[in-house]
Amino acid sequence: MRVGIVGGSGNISTSVVRLLLEQGHDVTCVTRGRAPVPEGARNLVGDREDLDWFIPTMQAEKFDAAIDFIAFHPAQGEASLAAFRDVGHFIHVSTVMTYGESPRWLPVTEDHPDDADFPYAKNKATIDQRYEAAHLTDGFPVTIIRPFTTYGRARVVRQLGIDTRWFDRIRNGRPILKVGEGNAIHHLLHVDDAAPAFAGVLGRERCIGQTYNLVNPVHTTWSDVHRTAMEVIGTEVEQVPISADTLFRADPQRFMLVPGNFSRNLLFSAAKLQRDVPEFSPKISLHDGLADAYEYLASNDLIERVPDGDWEDQLIGIQQDAARRALSVTF
Repeated sequence: MRVGIVGGSGNISTSVVRLLLEQGHDVTCVTRGRAPVPEGARNLVGDREDLDWFIPTMQAEKFDAAIDFIAFHPAQGEASLAAFRDVGHFIHVSTVMTYGESPRWLPVTEDHPDDADFPYAKNKATIDQRYEAAHLTDGFPVTIIRPFTTYGRARVVRQLGIDTRWFDRIRNGRPILKVGEGNAIHHLLHVDDAAPAFAGVLGRERCIGQTYNLVNPVHTTWSDVHRTAMEVIGTEVEQVPISADTLFRADPQRFMLVPGNFSRNLLFSAAKLQRDVPEFSPKISLHDGLADAYEYLASNDLIERVPDGDWEDQLIGIQQDAARRALSVTF
């Protein structure tokens, strides 16, 4: 099958491209050329924002199927609708955050209404709804896949967000922050376990017109994520609690996902995807996934060095001082 990938060098898309190539597909990635795509894939360099190039070029390729990893705004969704209107199957990569940060029921299933809270999720929901309407009215052969938190060598995640600096703190025996008690429920899915979902959906008739949550069926807590990283690195450090509100007020940009995404219990069902795509069967444990990421990042000197007295040291010092003062109160 000739498959066009808008993207192909990102967190999830790299693993998807590799798997499709292993399965014998002819894969063309559409990128701006800023990062390499997996060996064996053709890289078509251009800017999707240049509609005079993007739409006719995609039409001329006559792909059998296409996957769009980087449609973030409604205008990009409209462009892909035009560019890929003749493909046999189109997969749009959305997000489970379209359901909102305060879901009406848990675990969240695909029939949950969209109730997005912030611009990124609202834009994804708008694109989803446009594609759903196009499928109903014009038969546009779309499948919507909604991932949650994915990780791998290119992206490691802790409760405060996406960075590598917490690996440096742990390996040097320095405490790290957690939000509250760190017991918020979350799903972490390794990118190599996500790839079979895309490959399994591709060209499968029963998946057309459907929406799927793409999450690890096994959930965890953030404290367990941090402890697993400590096991991998071989150093145990203190996890110091801080409130989500304090972090957000201190730096709304850095901690924009903390109050809603990383500090609440968020539980999503993967049952529909498991039923329709039996190839989706995650096998990589959190320990093995983090171990692989740590080894890769450390051996390639890609872990950010954290200077003494940085913002996390300062916040930890304040929190520890507040705890000592609270314990000195006479009741």
